[in-house]
Amino acid sequence: MTQKPLHITFIIDDLHGSCKECQLEKIIKYMRRTQFKIGVITFNKNKHYSEFVKNNVDFFIELRKRPTRLEPLFTIWKYILSFRPNIIHTWDSLSSFYSLIPARILGIKMIDGSIRDAGIEKGWQLKMKKFFLSRADKIISNSIAGLKSYNVKGEVVYNAIDLLRFKAKTRGSKFNIIMTANFTDYKDHKTFIDAAARLKYDGIVDEIYLAGEGPHRLKYITYVANSFPDIKESFNFLGTVSDIESKLSEARVGVLCSTSIYGEGVSNSILEYMAAGLIAIGTKIGGTVEIIEDGLNGFLIDEGDSNAIVQIVKKVRDNDDLSDKIIRNARLTIENKFSYKKNCEKLLEIYKSLCKEN
Repeated sequence: MTQKPLHITFIIDDLHGSCKECQLEKIIKYMRRTQFKIGVITFNKNKHYSEFVKNNVDFFIELRKRPTRLEPLFTIWKYILSFRPNIIHTWDSLSSFYSLIPARILGIKMIDGSIRDAGIEKGWQLKMKKFFLSRADKIISNSIAGLKSYNVKGEVVYNAIDLLRFKAKTRGSKFNIIMTANFTDYKDHKTFIDAAARLKYDGIVDEIYLAGEGPHRLKYITYVANSFPDIKESFNFLGTVSDIESKLSEARVGVLCSTSIYGEGVSNSILEYMAAGLIAIGTKIGGTVEIIEDGLNGFLIDEGDSNAIVQIVKKVRDNDDLSDKIIRNARLTIENKFSYKKNCEKLLEIYKSLCKEN
């Protein structure tokens, strides 16, 4: 007798190009080879990953985000009713809000995967998030720091990196530095810019790349123009980069500056730096310390310490032995702890275990 396929529906607020959407893409790629049928519901149309998702799942629904109206609740209910998933896996608190009632009434297991940070939510948003976390059948976080920050028990499924995306590279003559992060309150672009400017003035770096969009992008473009007018041409504000692997191949050092007020989960940016053979530098906050072992596979800095970035980059600039050691250990870290296959396998086991409980 042929076993009936298991159904899972992912509900996510957006499909733009940030970490969680990238992870959903990887999970869908992996699950296409399994017995699961897959559905995806999202709230915003025509975003970065929309075309891929649409072409690789069994059904795909795009809704407009209307947080003050109940229309999405009824629409989601309609599609959940017709698709009848075994599991609903939400990726954010808004999706959990619209999914909880139909999941409970229809007896569907619910996974809350909204913990992808280590303390971003504040005030009423924090209360709402904890409310939905407490009602999930299973909680999945992308870091230990995330579970601790929300004081909940759950499973850790790390962000996964497909090493096949990154080709082995030879070092070019230019020594470029990059930070890939959207320009929001959650990241500290000023510390990176100040450090990069000093390194440029000292003749240590050539080009400075900032990849990402966001509400503060223009503010930092203006900051560079006003504060460092004589080297502003060396700052490249790239916007959203669809082929980030190509841009990382042009850099030697990747930096991610985070803030304690918003915390940090396990960042795809740092994992991509390491997978691409860059020297990774990150703020000693949240999930970053679950990736970087200072001086072994990358470097940790204190929050806002632009001078530490300068000193680290100067140290590795002409020290090939140190650079080679860091790059080699970083690659092993990705292979052993953050591999695409291992983390997707763990997630699949969680799904199968929940389905057995039905």
